[in-house]
Amino acid sequence: MKQNFLIKMATLIGFMLFPFFIVNCSLLGFANRSENTFTMEGEDTVTFYKCIKVIKANKIIAENENNPQFVVLDVRNPEDYRKDHIAKAVNIDFKSSDFSARLDNLNKTKTYLVVCYAGVRSKSTMQLMQSLHFSKVYSIKGE
Repeated sequence: MKQNFLIKMATLIGFMLFPFFIVNCSLLGFANRSENTFTMEGEDTVTFYKCIKVIKANKIIAENENNPQFVVLDVRNPEDYRKDHIAKAVNIDFKSSDFSARLDNLNKTKTYLVVCYAGVRSKSTMQLMQSLHFSKVYSIKGE
């Protein structure tokens, strides 16, 4: 009997708090959040961190070929970068001791597309860039 009462009370409280939760998440900019996307809209800017597929990445690269505000950031080691890389890509080795400091010195207002082999380092880099307050970052998903 007491257990049924507690379950009913917990359910009632949950229903009462749910609208409050939805409104607050919307106000904080989390309404459009999914597993692979985080978007926040401010007064004058849109900040985003998105994991995208290779097909979408190729389209974004082509659309921004001559855009000085767009940077392809290759986080593989220098040897792999020398073997093959996307044209105009900037290389910063994810495993270098000064990786975080080198990222922090980049222009945070530019749009970045972070690449590696499998998507693990690029996603970690995107998360680090978010903590360093970069505005717009794409990471290519590993396929």
